[in-house]
Amino acid sequence: MKRMMNNLFAAVILGITLTGVALAQSPSIGSSIKTEKVKVAVVEFTPRLNASGMTAEAKRQLQASIAFRLMKTNRVHVVDVRHTREASQADLAAVNGASTAAAVRVGKQLKVSYVLTGTVEEYNTKGSATLKTQLVEVATGKVKYTVELSHQSPKELRTGGDVEMKTYVLLPITLRLAETLTAELL
Repeated sequence: MKRMMNNLFAAVILGITLTGVALAQSPSIGSSIKTEKVKVAVVEFTPRLNASGMTAEAKRQLQASIAFRLMKTNRVHVVDVRHTREASQADLAAVNGASTAAAVRVGKQLKVSYVLTGTVEEYNTKGSATLKTQLVEVATGKVKYTVELSHQSPKELRTGGDVEMKTYVLLPITLRLAETLTAELL
């Protein structure tokens, strides 16, 4: 009898312990923890007149860099830029234009919640750039967030080539953009 009571007591203690561990590992009811990442497509930005020095390679690098920085936050699922290019390239000027309809079409095609569009307002190979971005919500077609970011290289550039511009000018902008967008999305 005493042995049966000890076994019963041990089983109750074990049950309580396992229940406590299970509850500690699962989010509580009403918790604000998100388990799914927000899906975003980053399109290639359109250069304006003051950004005529931006090469096709620099545009692709900018798109990939923004996508990479957003993905590195581990809070956003970014669609592969190759798929985004295929979906948006034919109508890129409209996607980055004033109307959000083209961005919404691309977003629906890629099955994302948001499309990040933008323009390169300035791209000066002497060391400065300005990006103007919009985060378009696909479900509503509304612009959820806009930001204009500029950066001037702290040092004089020697060649003004894509590598220097990416390292000293565009990288700081993409880091700030990823930080502000991630905060906005969550």
